[in-house]
Amino acid sequence: MASRDRIRRYLTSRRNLAGAALALVGAGLALADPVGLGGLALVIGFYLVGALAVPSKPAVRRYGFDPRQVQRVISDEISAVSGRVPPEVITRIQRIELTIRSEILPGIDCLPVGSQDLYLVERTARDWLPTAVARYLDLPEDYVSAQPGSRGSSALQVVVDELDLLDAEMRRVAEVVHGADMDRLLAHRRFLNDRFRREEASG
Repeated sequence: MASRDRIRRYLTSRRNLAGAALALVGAGLALADPVGLGGLALVIGFYLVGALAVPSKPAVRRYGFDPRQVQRVISDEISAVSGRVPPEVITRIQRIELTIRSEILPGIDCLPVGSQDLYLVERTARDWLPTAVARYLDLPEDYVSAQPGSRGSSALQVVVDELDLLDAEMRRVAEVVHGADMDRLLAHRRFLNDRFRREEASG
């Protein structure tokens, strides 16, 4: 039954329809200039070209994003700004990247689908961190703002404050992940204790 459903879905898929349309073109060419078995190869070739030209539907991700892509984006950011920003900036970016890569992403399944923490991780890597650094690079390093609320901060002080805020938030998310891991470990210990007590009682 499952195989029949797969066949039915494929027969009505965009890939099959595109392949069939091009196969008809190939059949028309073969009929216009008969070439024996070469005509069959032409039809098959046209079908494959049409079917493969249609991209497969991307898988729906439970997180709403690809964790590998998040890691790749922030790693690319480090490569892009290395040598262009002061040590205070690059070390903070590297610290955030390390927290996301080694502490959050390996245990990301602990976070419930649609949670605020998942959103914060994705936005930090793909938007907030790169935007903060880009805004800093738009200004001279020694620029001091006289805007209300800036308190005379330099561009470097502002971007460092932003990165410190992101770093603290990623560390908080990492603690949530570690806490969930610990809860699962304790639950497994309770399961084992309960199981072996039952066996001892029955034995």
